[in-house]
Amino acid sequence: MADIRRHFLTGILTVTPVAVTCWITWKVYLLIDGFIRPLLEQIPFLRDNVPSFVNTVAGVIVSAILIVLIGVSAKNLLGAAFFRTFDRLMDKIPVVRGIFHISKQISEVLLSNSNSAFQKVAMFDYPRSGIKALGFVTSDDPDKANINVFLPTTPNPTSGFMLILPRADVQILDMSVEEGIRLIISGGSVVENSYADIIEQAIAGSKQTGESND
Repeated sequence: MADIRRHFLTGILTVTPVAVTCWITWKVYLLIDGFIRPLLEQIPFLRDNVPSFVNTVAGVIVSAILIVLIGVSAKNLLGAAFFRTFDRLMDKIPVVRGIFHISKQISEVLLSNSNSAFQKVAMFDYPRSGIKALGFVTSDDPDKANINVFLPTTPNPTSGFMLILPRADVQILDMSVEEGIRLIISGGSVVENSYADIIEQAIAGSKQTGESND
């Protein structure tokens, strides 16, 4: 019975990301289909000579182009000022501001290049000796004795603490930043066996180092 339960949970963990991705993709398709296609069908030639599905695909392309243009405008001075004003406006609306900022934080984690902010996955003692925590190295100058490490919270890795740790107290793990983020978001429930072995070996190594120092 325990094996069936374990296999069932494994199946859920395997199917859920695929199902969620398909559901979101389908919802986006329906959104574009319901908004863009009627506009395109106002053009007589497209309405009379082009299949509806082609109009929807054209709508997807147009939407992608608009998103790219929005991204370009957000980089220039005028666009940046507009989006800062929009952010301040969202901050003044109760309930909406919470949803807006959570969505923005999650988008930044999922869509941004994590390697630009997080360099390596690190393990260290926190909040006391003997308890291990995972974080991300944000600044590591070989000429300095300390390393800047970001300690994220679970399940939202965009919030956390900036720690300045002695280099000797930080263990760099042979793990990608993406895998570290996935591990933290899942609260440790989603980790490949190879990475679990890496963590166990790092913990064992730190214990041996501590015993030799004693």
